[in-house]
Amino acid sequence: LLYGMAGTLNFEGLAATLGSSPPNCWMYVAALFILVGFGVKTAVFPLHTWLPDAHSAAPTPVSALLSGVVIETGVYALTRTFFTAFASTETRLFILLASLSVLTMFVGNVTALLQNDLKRLLAYSSIGQVGYVLAGVAIGTELGLTGAVAHIFNHALMKGTAFLCAGAVVYKLGSRRLDEMSGVGRRMPVTAAVFAISLFALIGMPPLNGFASELTLVTAAVQADASWLGVALILNSVISAAFYLRVLRTLLQPVSSEKVEKTKEAPFLMLLPMCALAVLILIFGIWPDQLLRFAQQAASNLLGGR
Repeated sequence: LLYGMAGTLNFEGLAATLGSSPPNCWMYVAALFILVGFGVKTAVFPLHTWLPDAHSAAPTPVSALLSGVVIETGVYALTRTFFTAFASTETRLFILLASLSVLTMFVGNVTALLQNDLKRLLAYSSIGQVGYVLAGVAIGTELGLTGAVAHIFNHALMKGTAFLCAGAVVYKLGSRRLDEMSGVGRRMPVTAAVFAISLFALIGMPPLNGFASELTLVTAAVQADASWLGVALILNSVISAAFYLRVLRTLLQPVSSEKVEKTKEAPFLMLLPMCALAVLILIFGIWPDQLLRFAQQAASNLLGGR
């Protein structure tokens, strides 16, 4: 459809041909197809159902890469295409994106509240985090896109760390069920400490990296007269705090079974990558300016190419 309308699939050509054209029904059809295609890859509601099953079946390093990197590439592709090829239809498309972002946030985070499988809980929370990024895209301003780009990077660090920690617990304990993990953090103190850093960062607590990008998204929503979107972001941070703190409480409870009592700390080679990522979480949390400048430059370039 895009090739038929523009005679090219080059982004520069699409921007020149379609970006200044009045919207028509075929542009909306093409936009819908692109939204569905990249929406599946990004795990946007209601196209998200594959992600929890994929996480449950995948090895831990694959889960970390899948949640932290792979699904974010769909957001990039969606953003690049919409801002380049569909600038003339942006009002309606971005209202749709804003609605999908809120639904994705709530569905992901509320469903995570109900999980007893640790990897599925983290998978559903990734769906909620995708909603945060989409909110920045839907706002459509430089500040909104800055927050979205920064949160893509931060989420890769935070969720990658969380999945590596979860994988270490599952490897040593032999179970993914939260109700069988009571007290395992007392037997695996380094893993529990790093896990706590990643989960507090995902909640958006300062001085960890998630705080800067989430605050940027909320500020962008308020400045764009989309306060309802900012409220949705804050509410979902509160919801996510409920299940992340539940995980930490479970890990730090008194040891309740012989199986947990026999559990030992993860091997050094498992601890090394998660600790390295935790250090980056702290660095980009305490000194977020460089990341935000990079994200702002990326957002400016994207808006300049419309």
